Amino acid sequence: MNEKKNYLTILFSLIIICLFSLNLFSQETTSWYGELNVSATTLPITLKIEEKADTTIILMGSPSQTNQMFSVTKQRFTQDSILFSMKSLNVVFKGKYNSTKDTIFASFKQGLLQENLIMVKTKELFETKRPQEPQPPYPYIEQELSFKVEGVNYDFKGTLTLPSIQGTYPCVILVTGSGLQNRDEELMNHKPFKVIADYLTRNNIAVFRYDDRGWNGDITDSTINNATTLDYAVDAQAAFDMIKTHPNINPKQIGMLGHSEGGVITSIAASKNPNISFVILLASTGQKGIDVLLQQNEVILKNIKMPKHAVKMQLSALKQMYKYIEKDYTSDEIEKRMNLWFEKELSKLNAEQRKESPFSTAMERTKFINQLSSNWMRTFLKLNPSDYLTKVKQPTFALNGTNDVQVLQEYNLPQIEKALKKAKNKNYKTFKAIGHNHLFQQSTTGMIDEYSKIEQTISPIILEQIKEFIKSTTK
Repeated sequence: MNEKKNYLTILFSLIIICLFSLNLFSQETTSWYGELNVSATTLPITLKIEEKADTTIILMGSPSQTNQMFSVTKQRFTQDSILFSMKSLNVVFKGKYNSTKDTIFASFKQGLLQENLIMVKTKELFETKRPQEPQPPYPYIEQELSFKVEGVNYDFKGTLTLPSIQGTYPCVILVTGSGLQNRDEELMNHKPFKVIADYLTRNNIAVFRYDDRGWNGDITDSTINNATTLDYAVDAQAAFDMIKTHPNINPKQIGMLGHSEGGVITSIAASKNPNISFVILLASTGQKGIDVLLQQNEVILKNIKMPKHAVKMQLSALKQMYKYIEKDYTSDEIEKRMNLWFEKELSKLNAEQRKESPFSTAMERTKFINQLSSNWMRTFLKLNPSDYLTKVKQPTFALNGTNDVQVLQEYNLPQIEKALKKAKNKNYKTFKAIGHNHLFQQSTTGMIDEYSKIEQTISPIILEQIKEFIKSTTK
């Protein structure tokens, strides 16, 4: 799941606008499309160039992430080339037109990322299609609500969708996965929680979804940037405490649905609060974070054809880091020990193998160490969801996809079931979603680069399964 966070950080950083002067007298607008390779995924990039009498406006965006087109600081151009940069994001774009000016051969650089990017002129600006995203007017009520968590300097905000202002309804609280996310769990222009909320509310089930701790807040606050999965469980409980007082919600029929890390958060909350009436786990883990991360890395790296020696070194580095984290070494001590380990392991490789290694540069090694020694990651690696699932007595529904490369169902779903049996939970069920990926899209490979290319946000099969489970437990 940490890989997912790294990808999201890169994806959000890539959306930019460029505005600069160009002494042209023609007035023309052209659209361009390219695909940027970012680790295990491919990121669509669009460019819109508006040539006016005394200026040229260039808009650059990442349509799989957002529909907005956004801006840069410095730029330079000639008749056959274009260059711009964004200092705050450490981005540099250098491109040359071909002779017919229908292709731009560019280099894109941001931090450690440096890739070639070919932009091709298109008739229209490329836009992602999300046919499931609900559009107003809605046949239900939307209410903006807020709540507080003791000791946290942040106002939590969320949306409650009600079938009607009349009567009381069962309610499900949606809990997002890893990484800072909004109430819609928005990813690559998909809004799965908004789709789920719309579907369930149309079927007489109220839904509350809320922005993560720190969303649009001060991320320098220690209660935000040092928060862990255990803290997020406190947030979910606070959401429950608030929603149970709502006049249109049946306080005895409030459940939680968590996706990915959100499933772990939900399990923790439910193990401590028997008044949570049902639990739904979407692509949740059932084993320690270190095991999830090792399995995830091995599958993804092999799928992108990383050399065997490089895969082996990546997995060995993860295991070595975990040894130090288990011993609660400080970040400085871990960095010192890991650099010695890297030096030893890299010395065993020839020049070509070192070049192919994920740790070929000091910057890559430092980035790896810093990411894995963060407060959140330390907790994630050591935390075992089964420790909490063994205390969950409420009706529980666990769903995992067979194409999920981030949380492998063949390892996690059996562990979830084993823990629920140990809890003597008499009302649980599991569902193996054939051909579904981590987002529960019907997919081909399940790889991350498919997420944005698939128009479907969440499979209707999954939506139906969720609805029927809630209906059966809230009769």
